[in-house]
Amino acid sequence: MKKLKIAQIAPLWIPVPPRTYGGIELMVNNLTLGLRSHGHDVTVFASGDSTIPGPLISPTDKALWLQKDARNPHATIIKMLAMIKELGKEFDIIHNHFNFFMFPLALMGDMPPILTSIRSPLDKLYADTIKMFPQINFVTISNDAKVAASDFGIEVKDVVYNGIDIEKYPFNPQHSDYLLYLSRINRGKGIITAIKVAKSLGKKLIIAGNIVGFNEWNYFMQEVQPYLNDSEIKFVGQANFNEKIELMKNAYAFLFPIEVREAFGNVMIEAMACGTPVIAFNRGSVSEIIEHGKTGFIVNSEEEMISSVSRIDSIDRMACRKAVEEKFTLDHMVNNYERVYENIVQK
Repeated sequence: MKKLKIAQIAPLWIPVPPRTYGGIELMVNNLTLGLRSHGHDVTVFASGDSTIPGPLISPTDKALWLQKDARNPHATIIKMLAMIKELGKEFDIIHNHFNFFMFPLALMGDMPPILTSIRSPLDKLYADTIKMFPQINFVTISNDAKVAASDFGIEVKDVVYNGIDIEKYPFNPQHSDYLLYLSRINRGKGIITAIKVAKSLGKKLIIAGNIVGFNEWNYFMQEVQPYLNDSEIKFVGQANFNEKIELMKNAYAFLFPIEVREAFGNVMIEAMACGTPVIAFNRGSVSEIIEHGKTGFIVNSEEEMISSVSRIDSIDRMACRKAVEEKFTLDHMVNNYERVYENIVQK
């Protein structure tokens, strides 16, 4: 395909790439670097403390979640809209990863085509808002998310799975004896279920993740903290990339007791790339990522998750790695987005 000038619009909550947690920001980073390696001219709109190399345009020096005293954080989003509008004509396509915050771009004249990756779970209000902007092209990051969108009457152009630079995820054929939970510390991610599973089995559980905002801190202090008195339940807080890799590659199994219809769980493919099997609740995209009995186990209850842990040794850790190599690499993601871009630009 011809080389394009592309604007990648990242959320402003945390830097690109993320220092610790940040699935969307990691994907923006990966996609940008991959597209540049294919010869495309890519400009990233993100917070000024982002460290991604190349052209970066920022409406704020510091990511919004790191500005504890910010009184009007959403004003920064309006500023970014104005900056993109001013430079819009320079691009062949705008790729939005900042969901509905960037929809007003479609109301501005003389803008290039806009593509939005739907990365957050849909509800009726979000879906109704999407349908008000037929000028925008939408993709989902899993087939389950496409079904969810179709159920709300949303037209989806394509499905593009997230992908990782697998060379950054060292494969480990061995494992230690601990279970791992790594995600945001909130109710929807199922942390208490992971703790109950580990306690029921008498196994060590390492918990890594970040806590954002009053509601998550309240949940952590009121409902999670009491479990952390157990010597076998170890909370290590936020983990940077290298720390995350060490935790993932040495884990006996990765627990993903998700309680919401998540569009795509990046942590599942990251763990599998390191060779670690995943045990997950059958929600959202889980069945598209895990092959039951081959790369992990798909379960429907806490009891099934408990019983599956004892079967982990039946999983070939190399099969986990190969599954990611075959379906969820950076090259797969970049090639698929190039196809989508070409179809949109050629309209």
